[in-house]
Amino acid sequence: MPSSTEKILKEWLSRLDGELPEVYLVGGVVRDMLLSRPPRDIDLMTRDAESFAKKLAATRDAVVVPFEKKADEPCYRVIVRQHRESFIDIVSMRGDTVSDDLERRDFTVNAIAVRIESGGASGKIIDPLNGRGDLAQRIIRAAGAYAFVSDPLRILRALRFAAELGFTIEDSTLAMMKSHAELLKHTASERIFAELLKIFAAENTGGFVRMMDRLGILSLIFPEIVAMKGCTQNSHHHLDVWSHSLLVLENCEHILTHLEDFFGQGYDKISENLKKDENRIALLKLTAMLHDAGKPLTSAVEKETGRITFYGHDKAGAEIVSGTARRLRMSGKDQAFIQRLVAEHLHILNLSRPEVRPGTRLRLFRNLGDDVIPLIIHGMADINSTLGPDSDALEREAYLEWAKATVIEYYEHTKAQLESPNFVTGNDLIALGMSPGPEMGRMLREIREAQDTNTVRDREEALSLAKSLMKQ
Repeated sequence: MPSSTEKILKEWLSRLDGELPEVYLVGGVVRDMLLSRPPRDIDLMTRDAESFAKKLAATRDAVVVPFEKKADEPCYRVIVRQHRESFIDIVSMRGDTVSDDLERRDFTVNAIAVRIESGGASGKIIDPLNGRGDLAQRIIRAAGAYAFVSDPLRILRALRFAAELGFTIEDSTLAMMKSHAELLKHTASERIFAELLKIFAAENTGGFVRMMDRLGILSLIFPEIVAMKGCTQNSHHHLDVWSHSLLVLENCEHILTHLEDFFGQGYDKISENLKKDENRIALLKLTAMLHDAGKPLTSAVEKETGRITFYGHDKAGAEIVSGTARRLRMSGKDQAFIQRLVAEHLHILNLSRPEVRPGTRLRLFRNLGDDVIPLIIHGMADINSTLGPDSDALEREAYLEWAKATVIEYYEHTKAQLESPNFVTGNDLIALGMSPGPEMGRMLREIREAQDTNTVRDREEALSLAKSLMKQ
């Protein structure tokens, strides 16, 4: 057992009086221990989890919090009051023996237990399903024929474990996942979204999304993609809407894993931006997959030219992904992020054109703030996936160069400029005799834009502009 895990167990168990009951270290912590990966949560299994959890809590200033960590599996988390990050989870043994319990688990690699001796020392390893053999072969295998019937979310967990660990899902397990996919319809949206976030946070999301699609899982979770399949595009594209979207996702992943190649020395600021929120990278990749969801709804053919158009698909797509976000019970913050990126994904490509005024660019940057960085990356992935006969290689290269220069400029100058205080406020306009209302808001925005573009360089010039606008 790694010293860190053994140290934590000794801290919790060494204070117990009397003989230690039958206790096992189980689940992901054992799997990660055998893979030499740092442990996450520590799960202990015993026959009376609630009673044992209360005894542990009594040995220190801790509280017991009951919750359902997995479907139909009550868990008791013992949390130190003064150190909330210090906790241990206790679950009850199912069945008459530890082997009975392990055989009811999701996958063989998670069906391994270690007997814990007095004081927290590790004892015998119990491995009834040869999980260690599957770990050695890097295989995800269902623990039994009813693994997915017991909890359909395990279908997504299989994909998540394979993505996180770099494992392969065994063929008969894949067949079971496909045959039981419909059961996901009865699984809570919050649980589905939690697993999706972990899949989209992995480095090979594109490959696993394609696998989910082949297994019939993806369209159950995202019915929006059904209309995207086979939706023909114009000659700027070489793929239909769905295939293009998958390619955008994969190109987005490529950029995210090669930031230094695309942005040079400024990549560290971008990396910091993408990690500022826990779900940010996963949601960016999810957006890449769904950014053109509005195209089937807006598809039309021009009578004169026969050209396929998708006018307004950005706004339509934003409405669609808003519905997706609500269905998956995303937080308001996450919902706003993906809706914003879909709504602006065309705008950012158009802003790279040389004829666009600086003020127009700055207006979007002000509205988006730091979200402009993932939007620019999405634009890079999008334009690199548009390879039809009428697409322009020089236009692609120009956008990539603009993206790099713009991101560097954003962190060297634009961000500080946009975050600087306003030269003129609403109180200043009231002092000049203006009444609060929509006109005041419009005027404040116009003055701020003049400040952003250095049309006015100080408060005095801004007040002069305000007086001039009021006269008009």
